[in-house]
Amino acid sequence: MFLRTFTDENGQPIYEVRIQEMCQNNRQSIEVNFVHISNKQPTLAIWLAEEPASMLPVLNEVAADIVAEVFPDYYKIHPEIFVRIRDLPVEDKLRDLR
Repeated sequence: MFLRTFTDENGQPIYEVRIQEMCQNNRQSIEVNFVHISNKQPTLAIWLAEEPASMLPVLNEVAADIVAEVFPDYYKIHPEIFVRIRDLPVEDKLRDLR
């Protein structure tokens, strides 16, 4: 899955590190950059942009599975983990949102 495999230009895992930092700080959500998804997993990016209500729960579940592997008892602190998507390109004009 993307959260496990995405690395920076030096080959260092980005989201596995962010998940560890999230847990060490007793937080419940992790930010994921949409541009990272669209560059590495374009199909996932399309699904996410078109059907966020369906895709976000899947991403949340994957993130929770990763957390459970690293910190098996973390569910006692936060029973749910949330993936927050940032840098989503928005093409709608303000008038269209009314």
